Amino acid sequence: MGKKFILFILCSLALACGGEVAESNDAKTTGSTGSSVSTEATILDSSSEKASQSDEKIDSNQASASAKNKEKTTTVTPIKEAKDEPASASGSNEPAPSPTPTPLPKESNSATPTPSTEASSAETKVETKAVPTPTPSRKPFPVDTLFPLDFSPSSKYEEFSTANQEAFKNAVKINFDKATQKAGVNAAVFDGTRLWTGAEGIASATSQMTPTTPMIIRSTSKTMLGAFMLSQIERGLYSLDDTISSLLSDHPDYDLINIPNVNTEVTVKQLLTMTSGISDWSKPEDIMKRMSIMSDQNWKPANNLKYISKKFTSPGSYSYSYANSIILGLIASHYEKKNLNDVYQEQFFGPLGLTAGLLPEIAMPEQTAIAYDDLSLYQGGSGFGALNTGLMSQFYGLDPKISWAGAGIVSTPENIARWGYELYSSSGSAVSSVVRNKLIQGMTIPTDAGLTSLGMHTYGYYMGTGEVALPDRSLLKIYTHPGGGGGRTSWLYYSPELNVSISLLANSQMLHNPGSCGHRGNLFMTVGECIAGSMFNSLKK
Repeated sequence: MGKKFILFILCSLALACGGEVAESNDAKTTGSTGSSVSTEATILDSSSEKASQSDEKIDSNQASASAKNKEKTTTVTPIKEAKDEPASASGSNEPAPSPTPTPLPKESNSATPTPSTEASSAETKVETKAVPTPTPSRKPFPVDTLFPLDFSPSSKYEEFSTANQEAFKNAVKINFDKATQKAGVNAAVFDGTRLWTGAEGIASATSQMTPTTPMIIRSTSKTMLGAFMLSQIERGLYSLDDTISSLLSDHPDYDLINIPNVNTEVTVKQLLTMTSGISDWSKPEDIMKRMSIMSDQNWKPANNLKYISKKFTSPGSYSYSYANSIILGLIASHYEKKNLNDVYQEQFFGPLGLTAGLLPEIAMPEQTAIAYDDLSLYQGGSGFGALNTGLMSQFYGLDPKISWAGAGIVSTPENIARWGYELYSSSGSAVSSVVRNKLIQGMTIPTDAGLTSLGMHTYGYYMGTGEVALPDRSLLKIYTHPGGGGGRTSWLYYSPELNVSISLLANSQMLHNPGSCGHRGNLFMTVGECIAGSMFNSLKK
């Protein structure tokens, strides 16, 4: 392909993505009534990557493991990645305005801010914990490792009542039928002993969506990282007040971490609560950086940090950043001396009987649903369609590199609903009661307008709390984390009152788009909240 044509494509892409905004927990973008609300566009290139903002970032599925392994370095066609972030209540297609940052509430265990060597204040490490033995040399990071996952449905759980099952099915079908720009959706409801699953729509041009069709859950992945890190803290490996420098100075990639735009004096607590002040590579002008990440032939998580677009600010206010997840994932895996997917399998998935995996450490399961979105957002033509076609197909599925530990889990709604129950219920066994209480009590940081409109009002250690509106317009408290972007959306809802967990997954932006159920009157609410509200309501009767 001629150089002039390549330059034309790149220039067109830069202009097309100029309106994107970085996410706040994946990537946030606002939506118009009846149109896509959050769009996390993933962009690939021979040397950069990442996507726009929305509180749960987006990632695009791999067409196949072999396609991912052939990262092309010839014609570069950026694919936009929209972070999972809320659609604004205003219903506009422009990104929701970010409110004035809210100071981090003081807590008894927070460290005293001190001037950073980078001319920024940071928290002083309270005490020094045991430091792991340095890795003698750098090892190639595992990417697209064959790791078979069996998503067969469970048969050991009881069924909900016929009335409940009918209500769950109708909640999915009615809201799916009314939704715009949709492909497929699957869902699960779990209360510890009873399980329901269902699905509507298509997984690809040649297959129907089923309850066992796997999808990338985007930023809902963060709940696993937060839970695991607090479990490590409970084991005494380090503390919330330990700093990046104290925990990773012996990491073989520390030279890639200890750079001018990373404040290595911020704490684990500040990283987990999105108050670190460290920027990332999610802005519209960072399009070439995101492309570079995805086309990196020798990719590893620490490589992403060099693409941070600006100097860090003083920690203390909520501001979503991909960089937080990269650094936290490095800490978690470093203190286990294992790759993060292996850690999750041993600590969570195996013991809990769950099936899931972390991309891009493992190869994308072949049956994973294809992502659908507005093709014009990806320089792939016009109209709504599959993202593994056209100019962007050569890069499809490379975006898990962008945020790794923060948005790379692939699974099914059954497994994620069960995860939510095991994590939040007092009857669950994902974490100890001490860790569970700390996770729940830590949800105190006010989020921004985008995430609030999505339904998550306060944030904590990579998870948050909010409310779901029921048909009678009453509000039900929930623990939650959305995920979305790049043609995928996810919701995990757990009701402490009902002791029930719900997982919703879609291979489009549908779950973050404006719903039409009217549970909040004329106020904005997502399709995901409409479905969850009807499901929870049937269990209250």
